[in-house]
Amino acid sequence: MSPKLESQHLWSNPSEQIILLFKSVQKILRDQVFEKSRQFGFTGPQIILILALSKKPYATLNELSKCIGLSKSTVSGIVNRLVGRGVVIREIPENNRRIVRLSLSPEFAKNNVIKELMEKYIMDTLKDADEKDLKKIITGLETLCALLSQNDDPLK
Repeated sequence: MSPKLESQHLWSNPSEQIILLFKSVQKILRDQVFEKSRQFGFTGPQIILILALSKKPYATLNELSKCIGLSKSTVSGIVNRLVGRGVVIREIPENNRRIVRLSLSPEFAKNNVIKELMEKYIMDTLKDADEKDLKKIITGLETLCALLSQNDDPLK
């Protein structure tokens, strides 16, 4: 058993163990996304923003900030750098001049292999998993998502 997994057994409270496991999964994924992003000349946060825009084109800065869990000022800086590289374009809708919509530039979207590579990475990671294990993972994540959605403000 790896040292990380051994330390998880030190927690007797299931809530603490879930938090530790969740953080471990996030760190592993983040580290691997950052490693992959270097191959394309992007930072990890830039890759995450590119992936978010490929899933949700014409998002606002606010929407992207919430989607990827970074502050508006951080997302704004990332967007500025990607606009400078011709990856992202800003558009102001005719019907509402107060907002700015962001999307991947047509040139970048046409040649973008990042999304496919990230999806392939996840598929390759899970390809040897037993179908029962995959169903357990999905069920567990759906349950966690439902429980978190029910409890909008856990500090009440």
